[in-house]
Amino acid sequence: MNQREKGFSLMELIVYVALLGMLSVFATNALIQIASTYQRSRAEHAALSDARTLLDTLVRAISQAKEVYAPTSRFGSDAGQLSLVTAVGARPGHTDAYVDFWSDNGVFLTRAEGSATTTLSSVGVRVTKLRFERMVQSYGREAVRTTLRVEAINQHFPASVVLTVTTALRGSY
Repeated sequence: MNQREKGFSLMELIVYVALLGMLSVFATNALIQIASTYQRSRAEHAALSDARTLLDTLVRAISQAKEVYAPTSRFGSDAGQLSLVTAVGARPGHTDAYVDFWSDNGVFLTRAEGSATTTLSSVGVRVTKLRFERMVQSYGREAVRTTLRVEAINQHFPASVVLTVTTALRGSY
Protein backbone atom coordinates (compact mmCIF):
# COMPACT_ATOMS: atom_id res chain seq x y z
CA MET A 1 0.00 0.00 0.00
CA ASN A 2 2.86 2.33 0.72
CA GLN A 3 4.21 1.69 -2.77
CA ARG A 4 0.92 2.73 -4.44
CA GLU A 5 0.66 6.06 -2.61
CA LYS A 6 4.03 7.28 -3.89
CA GLY A 7 3.34 7.24 -7.67
CA PHE A 8 0.73 7.75 -10.37
CA SER A 9 -1.30 5.05 -11.93
CA LEU A 10 -1.39 4.72 -15.70
CA MET A 11 -5.02 5.84 -15.74
CA GLU A 12 -4.21 9.04 -13.83
CA LEU A 13 -1.37 9.82 -16.22
CA ILE A 14 -3.64 9.38 -19.26
CA VAL A 15 -6.29 11.66 -17.72
CA TYR A 16 -3.69 14.36 -16.91
CA VAL A 17 -2.19 14.23 -20.41
CA ALA A 18 -5.67 14.41 -21.99
CA LEU A 19 -6.62 17.41 -19.83
CA LEU A 20 -3.33 19.15 -20.62
CA GLY A 21 -3.83 18.46 -24.36
CA MET A 22 -7.38 19.86 -24.35
CA LEU A 23 -6.24 22.92 -22.41
CA SER A 24 -3.41 23.59 -24.88
CA VAL A 25 -5.79 23.20 -27.86
CA PHE A 26 -8.22 25.73 -26.35
CA ALA A 27 -5.39 28.16 -25.54
CA THR A 28 -3.95 27.88 -29.06
CA ASN A 29 -7.36 28.45 -30.66
CA ALA A 30 -7.94 31.48 -28.45
CA LEU A 31 -4.58 32.98 -29.44
CA ILE A 32 -5.28 32.38 -33.13
CA GLN A 33 -8.68 34.06 -32.80
CA ILE A 34 -7.15 37.05 -31.01
CA ALA A 35 -4.50 37.46 -33.71
CA SER A 36 -7.12 37.12 -36.45
CA THR A 37 -9.40 39.68 -34.84
CA TYR A 38 -6.49 42.07 -34.41
CA GLN A 39 -5.48 41.80 -38.10
CA ARG A 40 -9.08 42.28 -39.24
CA SER A 41 -9.42 45.29 -36.95
CA ARG A 42 -6.22 46.81 -38.37
CA ALA A 43 -7.51 46.37 -41.94
CA GLU A 44 -10.85 47.97 -41.07
CA HIS A 45 -9.10 50.83 -39.28
CA ALA A 46 -6.82 51.45 -42.27
CA ALA A 47 -9.78 51.61 -44.65
CA LEU A 48 -11.86 53.86 -42.40
CA SER A 49 -8.99 56.17 -41.48
CA ASP A 50 -7.93 56.68 -45.09
CA ALA A 51 -11.52 57.16 -46.28
CA ARG A 52 -12.14 59.81 -43.63
CA THR A 53 -8.93 61.64 -44.52
CA LEU A 54 -9.79 61.62 -48.22
CA LEU A 55 -13.35 62.76 -47.57
CA ASP A 56 -12.18 65.53 -45.22
CA THR A 57 -9.82 66.78 -47.94
CA LEU A 58 -12.67 66.80 -50.46
CA VAL A 59 -15.10 68.51 -48.09
CA ARG A 60 -12.57 71.24 -47.34
CA ALA A 61 -11.87 71.84 -51.05
CA ILE A 62 -15.56 71.81 -52.03
CA SER A 63 -16.60 74.14 -49.22
CA GLN A 64 -13.91 76.64 -50.26
CA ALA A 65 -14.75 76.45 -53.98
CA LYS A 66 -16.59 79.17 -55.87
CA GLU A 67 -18.18 76.77 -58.34
CA VAL A 68 -17.97 73.35 -59.94
CA TYR A 69 -16.24 73.41 -63.32
CA ALA A 70 -18.66 71.16 -65.20
CA PRO A 71 -16.81 70.71 -68.56
CA THR A 72 -14.09 68.56 -66.98
CA SER A 73 -16.12 67.04 -64.13
CA ARG A 74 -17.62 63.57 -64.47
CA PHE A 75 -20.82 63.04 -62.47
CA GLY A 76 -22.87 59.90 -61.83
CA SER A 77 -19.99 57.50 -62.46
CA ASP A 78 -18.17 55.26 -59.98
CA ALA A 79 -14.93 56.58 -61.50
CA GLY A 80 -15.91 60.22 -61.16
CA GLN A 81 -13.89 63.37 -61.48
CA LEU A 82 -14.53 66.69 -59.82
CA SER A 83 -13.09 69.98 -61.04
CA LEU A 84 -13.50 73.04 -58.86
CA VAL A 85 -12.98 76.76 -59.36
CA THR A 86 -11.47 78.22 -56.22
CA ALA A 87 -9.66 81.32 -55.03
CA VAL A 88 -7.40 79.24 -52.79
CA GLY A 89 -3.98 78.82 -54.36
CA ALA A 90 -4.58 81.22 -57.25
CA ARG A 91 -1.42 82.28 -59.04
CA PRO A 92 -0.34 85.92 -58.85
CA GLY A 93 -2.38 88.04 -61.23
CA HIS A 94 -5.26 85.52 -61.30
CA THR A 95 -8.38 85.51 -59.18
CA ASP A 96 -9.26 81.85 -59.69
CA ALA A 97 -7.49 78.50 -59.63
CA TYR A 98 -8.69 75.08 -60.74
CA VAL A 99 -8.41 71.92 -58.66
CA ASP A 100 -9.23 68.40 -59.89
CA PHE A 101 -9.96 65.25 -57.88
CA TRP A 102 -10.25 61.76 -59.39
CA SER A 103 -9.27 58.13 -58.90
CA ASP A 104 -7.16 56.05 -61.26
CA ASN A 105 -6.42 52.35 -60.77
CA GLY A 106 -7.49 52.51 -57.13
CA VAL A 107 -5.41 55.59 -56.32
CA PHE A 108 -7.02 58.88 -55.26
CA LEU A 109 -5.35 61.79 -57.05
CA THR A 110 -5.53 65.56 -57.10
CA ARG A 111 -4.00 68.26 -59.23
CA ALA A 112 -4.08 71.99 -58.68
CA GLU A 113 -3.61 74.30 -61.63
CA GLY A 114 0.08 74.68 -62.38
CA SER A 115 1.09 71.87 -60.01
CA ALA A 116 1.99 68.23 -60.41
CA THR A 117 -0.45 65.41 -59.74
CA THR A 118 -0.47 64.40 -56.07
CA THR A 119 -1.50 61.05 -54.62
CA LEU A 120 -3.77 61.46 -51.59
CA SER A 121 -4.53 57.83 -50.73
CA SER A 122 -2.08 55.66 -48.83
CA VAL A 123 -0.44 52.57 -50.30
CA GLY A 124 -2.37 50.25 -47.98
CA VAL A 125 -5.78 51.03 -49.49
CA ARG A 126 -7.52 51.07 -52.86
CA VAL A 127 -10.28 53.50 -53.88
CA THR A 128 -12.89 51.42 -55.71
CA LYS A 129 -15.65 54.01 -55.95
CA LEU A 130 -15.51 57.77 -56.26
CA ARG A 131 -18.90 59.10 -57.26
CA PHE A 132 -19.83 62.76 -57.51
CA GLU A 133 -23.37 64.09 -57.90
CA ARG A 134 -23.94 67.76 -58.55
CA MET A 135 -26.94 69.34 -56.89
CA VAL A 136 -28.10 72.75 -58.04
CA GLN A 137 -31.03 74.31 -56.22
CA SER A 138 -32.96 77.45 -56.88
CA TYR A 139 -31.14 80.77 -56.52
CA GLY A 140 -27.96 79.15 -57.84
CA ARG A 141 -27.19 77.28 -54.65
CA GLU A 142 -24.84 74.44 -55.42
CA ALA A 143 -23.69 71.35 -53.55
CA VAL A 144 -21.79 68.18 -54.34
CA ARG A 145 -22.68 64.76 -52.98
CA THR A 146 -19.63 62.51 -52.74
CA THR A 147 -19.67 58.74 -52.26
CA LEU A 148 -16.33 57.12 -51.56
CA ARG A 149 -15.57 53.41 -51.19
CA VAL A 150 -12.15 52.45 -49.87
CA GLU A 151 -10.83 48.90 -49.48
CA ALA A 152 -7.86 47.85 -47.39
CA ILE A 153 -5.32 45.88 -49.40
CA ASN A 154 -5.00 42.81 -47.22
CA GLN A 155 -5.23 39.37 -48.81
CA HIS A 156 -6.23 37.54 -45.64
CA PHE A 157 -8.63 40.04 -44.10
CA PRO A 158 -10.43 42.19 -46.67
CA ALA A 159 -12.11 45.29 -45.28
CA SER A 160 -13.96 48.10 -46.98
CA VAL A 161 -15.89 51.20 -46.01
CA VAL A 162 -18.35 53.39 -47.92
CA LEU A 163 -18.77 57.01 -46.85
CA THR A 164 -21.16 59.59 -48.30
CA VAL A 165 -21.23 63.32 -47.64
CA THR A 166 -22.98 66.32 -49.16
CA THR A 167 -21.08 69.60 -49.14
CA ALA A 168 -22.32 73.05 -50.13
CA LEU A 169 -20.00 75.33 -52.06
CA ARG A 170 -18.91 78.63 -50.59
CA GLY A 171 -21.66 81.21 -50.86
CA SER A 172 -24.31 78.49 -51.32
CA TYR A 173 -25.43 78.38 -47.71
